[in-house]
Amino acid sequence: MKHKSLNQLLCAATVNGRFREMLLRDPAQAIATGYFDHTFVLTPEERDLVLGIRAQRLEDFAAQVHRWISGNGNGNGHNNGNGHSNGNGNGHKGPGYLADFSPAEGPAEFYRGPAVVHV
Repeated sequence: MKHKSLNQLLCAATVNGRFREMLLRDPAQAIATGYFDHTFVLTPEERDLVLGIRAQRLEDFAAQVHRWISGNGNGNGHNNGNGHSNGNGNGHKGPGYLADFSPAEGPAEFYRGPAVVHV
């Protein structure tokens, strides 16, 4: 699957509030720290994307990732002015555009502990 680690990063942020806050506040630290015993093996382009995102909420973060992926994952995503990227001519990528993974690769795979981890 294309962008598997990027999808896993978003899944980890979805299921764990502390990781989500770290990703939004300091994406470089989130990538370096990983999620429990999982490390994210991002391509240089994916890493640049994640490090360049400035978002207050995970939904905004994911929307920026979606726009990038809609541009074939090469940073050429174009916004049509209404917040939807032009992936198929009508401004919508369609179902499964971001979380296009099998159930075995979904958020449950990442749930290895409590939602709040004491450091």
